[in-house]
Amino acid sequence: MDFDLSEDQKLFRASIREFLEKEIQPLVDEQEKKGPMGREEAVSLLKKFQKVGLGFDLESLRAMGQDPVNLGILTEEMFRVWPSAAGIVGLSFPAALIHLGSEDMRRRLLPRVERNEVIGCYAITEPEAGSDNRAMRTTAILDGDAYVVNGTKTWISNAPIADLCLLVANDQEGNRVFLLVEKEVSPYETSTLHKLGWRAAPTGEIYFDNCQVPRENNLLEMITRTFSNPERLEELGLDPEKAKESLPRLMNLMGRMSVENVIFAFLRSGMALAAAGLSQAALDASLEYAKQRTQFGKPIGRFQLIQEMLYDMAVLTETSRLLGYKALWLSARMDPQARLMSSLAKGYACEAAVKVTYDAIQIHGGVGLSDEYPLERYFRDARMLTIPDGTTEIQKLIVGRELLGKGFSAYA
Repeated sequence: MDFDLSEDQKLFRASIREFLEKEIQPLVDEQEKKGPMGREEAVSLLKKFQKVGLGFDLESLRAMGQDPVNLGILTEEMFRVWPSAAGIVGLSFPAALIHLGSEDMRRRLLPRVERNEVIGCYAITEPEAGSDNRAMRTTAILDGDAYVVNGTKTWISNAPIADLCLLVANDQEGNRVFLLVEKEVSPYETSTLHKLGWRAAPTGEIYFDNCQVPRENNLLEMITRTFSNPERLEELGLDPEKAKESLPRLMNLMGRMSVENVIFAFLRSGMALAAAGLSQAALDASLEYAKQRTQFGKPIGRFQLIQEMLYDMAVLTETSRLLGYKALWLSARMDPQARLMSSLAKGYACEAAVKVTYDAIQIHGGVGLSDEYPLERYFRDARMLTIPDGTTEIQKLIVGRELLGKGFSAYA
């Protein structure tokens, strides 16, 4: 196994790090104190990332898709600098699905995608369905050429400013249905929720009241329609023959893992690497401070208890990173083991980030409690990681179920 980055990956990391430190870092303090970004501010942020080729246009997607490690590097580096920005950009991923949309959707929205002006969100959690998402009450009932959607989604990142959402609901037979809901075409209402961390990233509720969503926006139908059209596949840069051969395997895999689990595998892998990036920021700050801060006539870095904390922080950070990249690698291959590893990585790394940022505050002492320094923000942002995309407790139960096999689910 090769644990080192290739020269291209190192170059990518260096360019992203330089961009983040020059273009993004100066925005952090003021915006975090100001609160959730409005839509114009978020679009302005997306456009900044377009300068380094990050977006949901085909060229950017192909570039990132060629090497999943680069996606991990990007996640780490963004969370090292500003988790709120990473949340806005990363959770806009449903914008990429527009490329699979109908001709009308592509005509209307792709020019905005090319300009990095489309914000997305992923809507699954409900007031009565958090960890137990089987208790979802939002329905999408097919009526002719449209689904009629009713229900409420909560704690949805980007909800107040999103142009479209990837909605998870139940159809008339109680089966999961995934719909790409465009707000201008299928209007819905939103409200804003305030939270402990990621304060610049808007979060909210979505209310669907007889919301009409075109049948052609069903995600599985979008995938099937695209893979069955050789001309569209060529436009997307895919080999029609290979795509035709891979479609049955893809649909069978999604049937076994479920679309939901495939999405969660990527999200949880990303959360693990996000935690590693945030832990790295806290560790870097602590190392610098331990060298400079003097007490009892010497730098505090020479005290054994400080060195022990730094040891623990380094071990937790590096282990989180290794687990995260393995989970991402499996997820990119759509390997069935991705569910186990992504939950293992997410559960471990997010709890590790809480411990690392806690110790970072302790090393900094009174300075660590001041909002003039980023340590308290690191801790708040880290604490946020342990709940979205499945709490740590749920990750443990998923891992237990995957290790023990069918019949041993603790939440069945």
